[in-house]
Amino acid sequence: MNDHSKPIIRVKDVKKRFGDNVVLKGIDLDVYPGEVVCIIGGSGSGKSTLLRCMDFLETYDDGEVVVEGRLIGYGSDGQGNLQLLPRHLVQRDLRNVCMVFQQFNLWPHKTVLDNVMTPLRLVMGMSATAAKERALAVLEKVGMAHKADAYPGALSGGQQQRVAIARALGRDPKIMLFDEPTSALDPELVGEVLKVMRTLAEEGMTMVIVTHEMGFAAQVSDKVIFLAEGRIEEQGPPAQLFRQPESPRLRAFLASWSERNGQLN
Repeated sequence: MNDHSKPIIRVKDVKKRFGDNVVLKGIDLDVYPGEVVCIIGGSGSGKSTLLRCMDFLETYDDGEVVVEGRLIGYGSDGQGNLQLLPRHLVQRDLRNVCMVFQQFNLWPHKTVLDNVMTPLRLVMGMSATAAKERALAVLEKVGMAHKADAYPGALSGGQQQRVAIARALGRDPKIMLFDEPTSALDPELVGEVLKVMRTLAEEGMTMVIVTHEMGFAAQVSDKVIFLAEGRIEEQGPPAQLFRQPESPRLRAFLASWSERNGQLN
């Protein structure tokens, strides 16, 4: 069981550079078990980079990312110096973390069922029978069991993203990271994906979500993080950030969003 008094993810003074461009300029963030944290901000603010550092899809240059008490990506060389860990050890330390991306990354030549089953067999070592049972269960959870025999090309974008979520859920993660999961979808398909994510939030899944869906962030998140130019400009409960933003940058960002999409409910 998780100790809900301790962060399940701790990001401490994390910095990330791409050449001369410092994308993250010292990020501190704690995520607690069962918490839903939404990260918002303009293009280029560092949102996706921060999320990718949490899953060590990007190495970070300074600071620490600690997940379930383990430093991610680095180990000691025996003399107190940090060195990069081999990928299989990083994957071991992140075994309870799954990420869902903007693009669905489904295998086009495999059916929906096979897309969910294959990682269960190859990564988790399940038997074919157990993998099929698990895959059908998570497809049912996201409302896609009836498309088990379909191929991704026959599905809408929203349906493909729900299959991608099912594939992640198949591994029974403790933590799910979402990198703008609805940004590649037509507007009318966004709702079906957000509905699945709301259900996960209600069930207590720990989630960190990079999103441009302000209404969703306002309704579902426990904490909202506003990034600007690689720094956390403001953070707190959604009622505070969306109703009484203190930062001029956040006020300008929300005003721009409201102009394009209508006022927050």
